[in-house]
Amino acid sequence: MAKQWRRRGPLAAGKPILAITAVVAAIGLAACGDSSDETSTEAEASVTPAMAIEEIGAVEDGLAASVAAYEKGDADQAEELASTAYLEHFELVEGPLEEADEELNEHLEELIREELRAAITEGAAVADVKKLVAEANDGLDEARTILQEQ
Repeated sequence: MAKQWRRRGPLAAGKPILAITAVVAAIGLAACGDSSDETSTEAEASVTPAMAIEEIGAVEDGLAASVAAYEKGDADQAEELASTAYLEHFELVEGPLEEADEELNEHLEELIREELRAAITEGAAVADVKKLVAEANDGLDEARTILQEQ
């Protein structure tokens, strides 16, 4: 005699439906994606020259804190502070500055994002890191002047 399989209990019949519902929901969530990049881009696009000037001060403060940490021998903290100065503050300066002076914007972007952070992570001499920060500060002063004219 062939054995018959029978679902038992009131929830047994619903288990396949629950599984299918869970899979469909997971696919739906995956399709939605992460909109934080879009939100970030919109925020950067809405930065005025006056707001960018305020952010320049925050970049300078972050770079000064980065140098202070590096002088104390804390390269990890110095790199984190330089990264924060770039990602949270200079990123907001880029839009208005690029419109006003694309070359200066590219120079500062490369200097802060690449050269300074690389010098810190590679263990450059404190004097070399200070020189890069001084160069960045000179460029930021120039950016401030250009943005004030906007």
